[in-house]
This record gives sequence, structure tokens and C-alpha cells, in this order.
Amino acid sequence: MAWLRVCLIGLIAALALLLGACGNREPEARAAFIALLQSRSEAAAGGPVALPSLSKEERQALGDYAQAYGIMSDYQAELRKAAQPLREVLATETLRSVGDIVARHDALTLARKTLQANVAAVREARARADKARSSLELPPDLAPAYDGVYDESLTAPANELLAAADTLDAVARDALAIADFVAANAAGIELAGGQARVATPSLQQALNLRLQGLNAQSDDLERAREQIRRAVGPSLTDPAATPSAGAASTPATGVVSAPAAGSAAAPAAVRR
Repeated sequence: MAWLRVCLIGLIAALALLLGACGNREPEARAAFIALLQSRSEAAAGGPVALPSLSKEERQALGDYAQAYGIMSDYQAELRKAAQPLREVLATETLRSVGDIVARHDALTLARKTLQANVAAVREARARADKARSSLELPPDLAPAYDGVYDESLTAPANELLAAADTLDAVARDALAIADFVAANAAGIELAGGQARVATPSLQQALNLRLQGLNAQSDDLERAREQIRRAVGPSLTDPAATPSAGAASTPATGVVSAPAAGSAAAPAAVRR
């Protein structure tokens, strides 16, 4: 029986060593996670880090840290989903004449509702991700790498999307005000070929002041376009990124400009 007792003790000791080896993968998984974050951050070349779904091999290598990665990748996917409709809003706000503004009254109204819904979606996604992030207890050597990617690829783009949405909403609001002004003064404003011709100098001045207010947002709209592009990624099929035929002389911002009289986006002229 003594030999049996010795064998059992040896077997238990061997099992303990084996289980210890199997259960102590955390240092390797942590090192693999840090390396993954660093490699994807370097590949981004200063832009937001792409966080695609993990491959089977990567998931196995990260172990329990795959869940921490999933918080970021899921959040980024939600941000991109929320940003996609903003491209359509950009296309709607590519306004080249007063006629465009009037014709797109309903589309601009819908754009404001779309913006409101997507701003709410971004904020809700950020709240969920921030809550999940705060529940993580990351080791001291992993936390800086994780937080760096989180801030650069999630927090900053979310803030940029919210800022872009504010800009788009302001453009839609001011464009709708112009459309409503034209409708309220239909007897004194005539649209011909997209251009507005008005009956009196005072009405011309009032309309041009509103157009100038819209034009003043040109740089902000171009910045919003870039913010959305960074969040979603460029697309050759993006209607807002491709100028329409014959619009080569129109600013890329999409806000109605006020060039010299006679061009398609000229300020309102007094009817003769």
C-alpha cells in the first residue's frame, strides 16, 4: 500500500503542475494583446486604429483579453453604422443654388431628424462602451496601450462625429430658413434656372444676407465632411464625395456660394 500511496501523491503533484501551467496563460495572453494593439496602432499611421473582428488564432492567443478587445471593436462598428447616414445628409446639403434649397425642403427636414437619431445612437454607444471600459481591471503595463487605442480610435472619432452632426444640423437649419423665406415671399421672388430674382432691392438684401449666413459655414461643412470620412472611411460610391456633372466651378463644400452675378449660384438679383 505504501507504493500505491507514493504513486497517488506523485500523480496529484503532476496534475497540480499541469493545471497550473494551463491556468497561467495570462502573461502570454497579455503580451499578445499588447503586441496586437501596438501593431494595429502603427498600421494606422496616426489615424484611427482599425479594429476588425479577431481571427480564430488571435482570439485564442488573447484568451480572456479577447473580451476587452471586443468592447472596442463593437463600439467602433456602432460608430461607423451611425456615421453612414451622415453621408446621405452631406449629399442633401450639396446645395448649388437657391433652387436647390427650395427643392430640397423636405429632404433637409428629414436630414435634421436623421441627425437627431444618429447623435442619440452615438451617445448611447459611447455610454455603453465607457461603462464596459470602466469595469475592466487591466494590468499596469496593458492599461496605457489599451487606453491609447480606445481614446484615439473611439473617443476622439465619436466627438468628431458629434461635432460634424452639429455642423450639418446648422446648415440644414439655415437652408430651411431660406426655403421658408422664399416661400413666404413667393410673390416677390422668382426662381429661373435655379437663380433667384426678386422684385425689390430690400427683398434682395434680405435674401442675400441669409445666403451669406449659409456661405459662412463653408469651412465648417468641409471639416465635417473630413470628420465623417475618417470615421467611416472613403468610398468611391459616396454621392457627397463626387461632384455632379457641370459643377466643376462649384466649391467642394456643398454650401451655396455667392460668386459673380450670372453664375448658377449667384446671389439674388433684382427683377427687371
